[in-house]
Amino acid sequence: MSDDTTDLGGGSEPDDHEEARHPAGLFSIRVCALMLVLYALYYARNLVVPIVTAAVLYMVLRPIVRHARRWGVPPPIGSIAVIAGFLIMLSFATYLVFDPAKKMISAAPSHVATVKEKLSFLTERLKAMDRAKEDLSETTEATESPQEIKEKPVPVEIKQPEWTSNVAYLSGTGNVISFVTVCIALLYFLLASGDDLLRSVMRALPNFTARRRLLELLQHVQEGLGSYLAQVSVINLCLGLSVGIAMWILGMPSPVMWGAMAFTFNFVPILGAIAGGCIIFLVALVHFEPTYYAFLVTGTFLTLTSLEGQFITPAILGRTMSISPVIVFLSIVIWGWMWGIMGVFLSVPILIAFRMACDEYDNLKPIGMILGADVPHESPTNESGDDQPNDQDSGEQVQESVAILGNL
Repeated sequence: MSDDTTDLGGGSEPDDHEEARHPAGLFSIRVCALMLVLYALYYARNLVVPIVTAAVLYMVLRPIVRHARRWGVPPPIGSIAVIAGFLIMLSFATYLVFDPAKKMISAAPSHVATVKEKLSFLTERLKAMDRAKEDLSETTEATESPQEIKEKPVPVEIKQPEWTSNVAYLSGTGNVISFVTVCIALLYFLLASGDDLLRSVMRALPNFTARRRLLELLQHVQEGLGSYLAQVSVINLCLGLSVGIAMWILGMPSPVMWGAMAFTFNFVPILGAIAGGCIIFLVALVHFEPTYYAFLVTGTFLTLTSLEGQFITPAILGRTMSISPVIVFLSIVIWGWMWGIMGVFLSVPILIAFRMACDEYDNLKPIGMILGADVPHESPTNESGDDQPNDQDSGEQVQESVAILGNL
């Protein structure tokens, strides 16, 4: 009996080398888990997008509420003031560009013929390619037998009734209203009582090391996102002013709108400048008589955005926010495909937060290095293998962590 018991006990012990013996199986499980998470985020996008937006805004606006609390302003009052100020600035910017944008969009169908006429040197070549393709398809159909022609399926087109378009419009409007409502409400509760929730999470963790690591992660992400968005906002504001002045000098209509567009689109790296250049090219093509002037206006816009993206932003942000452009582009494409236009704007903050999380955990540091993080310097550990501070600076770091935990 003792031998059987020993065998049963030994068979129930976990194997420490399970990961080394089955690397392919564990890799497949992780890939499947990642795909399931991405599908869940895609399926629940109407719920997840406002939550993620509120979380990003909370990380950015939380320091303002905390500074106001030090001045004697209660967190609920400070949260209302911060959200109200943010909404007022957003409404004012929308008011400046709403009327010019509305007039331009309403007049767009009447300018289609003008655009086709001025781009005839390109459209004629495209039409020639289409005619060649049609001739090739007609030649292929002529070689087919009558039996093959009879077996081809007849295309059927189902036309939806007109009321379905109104339902889609109302559904889209309802989605916008629900997004704004959930985002603002959740942002208020996070700013007003988010520290209490964080304190409860800290108490639920098993030891001081886990609490300190989570706190350092939150502080790292908050400082990184806050500094990134603040610096990028200032850079984009200067870019918007430069674009607005340049468009005014070149004679473009509504230069304020183009400056606001440059400010907004530049939050999306790479694709924002391309989309803005295409819009400006079409408007300049309609507004100015010579076709070459549209290329001049577009070239000016792309030159300003290129100077900002290649020289100014890297010089200000430095290596602390250096991420591979390939990773940034893939992040924009993936999150844009999953979450639409909000995914495009949230892609870079999500990528920055994930990279900073990789810097805090040893198992994720290789992924952080792939994303563009610096090579970490190895630091000695104590005999137990715990990630506590070294003897030289342990007292200062522990006292600092205790003070931070006490101030939550």
